[in-house]
Amino acid sequence: MVNVEQWAEIRRLRRVEGLSIKAIGRRMRIARNTVREVLRSDGPPQYHRPPGQSKLDPFKGRIAELIAEYPKLSAVRVREILAQEDFAGGETIVRAYLRRVRPRPIAAFQRTVYLPGEIGQVDWAEMPDPIPDAYGKLRPVYAFVMVLGYSRMLTVVFSFRTRLVDFLRCHAEALAFFGGTPRTIVYDNLKSVVLSRRGAEVTFNPAFLPFADRYEFRPLPTWPGEPHEKGLVERPILYLKDNFWAGRKFADMEDLHGQGITWRDMTCNVRMHSGLDERPIDRFELERSRLLALSAEAYQAEEILFAKASRWGYVRLDGNDYSIPLILAGRRLAAKLDATSVRIYDQGRLATQHARCFGHHQVLTLPGHQNRPWSLRRESLPVLPRDLVPGLRLPRQAALGVEQRDLSVYDALVSQEEVA
Repeated sequence: MVNVEQWAEIRRLRRVEGLSIKAIGRRMRIARNTVREVLRSDGPPQYHRPPGQSKLDPFKGRIAELIAEYPKLSAVRVREILAQEDFAGGETIVRAYLRRVRPRPIAAFQRTVYLPGEIGQVDWAEMPDPIPDAYGKLRPVYAFVMVLGYSRMLTVVFSFRTRLVDFLRCHAEALAFFGGTPRTIVYDNLKSVVLSRRGAEVTFNPAFLPFADRYEFRPLPTWPGEPHEKGLVERPILYLKDNFWAGRKFADMEDLHGQGITWRDMTCNVRMHSGLDERPIDRFELERSRLLALSAEAYQAEEILFAKASRWGYVRLDGNDYSIPLILAGRRLAAKLDATSVRIYDQGRLATQHARCFGHHQVLTLPGHQNRPWSLRRESLPVLPRDLVPGLRLPRQAALGVEQRDLSVYDALVSQEEVA
């Protein structure tokens, strides 16, 4: 019996190349009668499995009874029951048959109704296009999105990074916008919130828990692979990309924040919400009063780093070099970095402050930091306070300001000695 490829080749040799039956048989190494049958046929060969009985056929009725009584009965258990009734087949054939006949459950989700102030949902989203940073370099942008369950009130904070300090900063800004905190906040299993998860056992990030304690909300991670559990924020992220980001240009992060606030207040939260048939801003009037009150002291999301100043008077922090007064070269210093500034401390006292740079390998120098104190002209040298750097020993050639008294003071002292 020839296969489909041989059947097509035999007919091609006859019709296209005009070979005889004998020549075709010789080339294809097929009997001439077989060639004749192929040429007389109306279509390619069809294969039919000869009828036979499966080992499972006598037990199909019993299987129907079992899954009717126990819908979730496993293939292993079905096979064990059938084996007690003289079934000689294996587990594979039972499993394949159950996949065909067992009714599949339909994934249906009940619509959830949220109480005012009950819940909020949070997620990060990477924006479609990069924007320039303060130094003109294109960098990816991330949006921290938070939505309240009852009103669907939304706020968004943009960031170049998604580290824990950025997450806490954006989170604090979002809660400040709402003017309060929902009692429960739902998160995806991001590392800023969840270090590890094993079923229902969750290990929270210990650096995040003080933040949750400060705002008095309960963090609730979703189950992995269950996106419907944070559907409140999933759809608004698509809305943010399609309605806000698409078709807009942003000069820098400051411009992005400004346009984002305008879109949030003038478009997003004042639109007629399709799922509620109301405006989020209107429903928020009730929800605002049900939120947990915020602390009077604003939250400062700061990153504390320690670094040794180089001999050239710079401290490397987060991949960038910040200048310090050269008199502090070589000392080990502390720094506090927030969203806008870098403050550098020496033994607990503020030594200098820079604007925050989110670039890489940038050198930021403030005027006067590179002036060497021992090479300044005496007349232009300011008097250095004695407690500037405790224990610091300057070189012998250092030109320190010295108080100069009037000579009349010494004349008066001499006169007093002569009288005595």
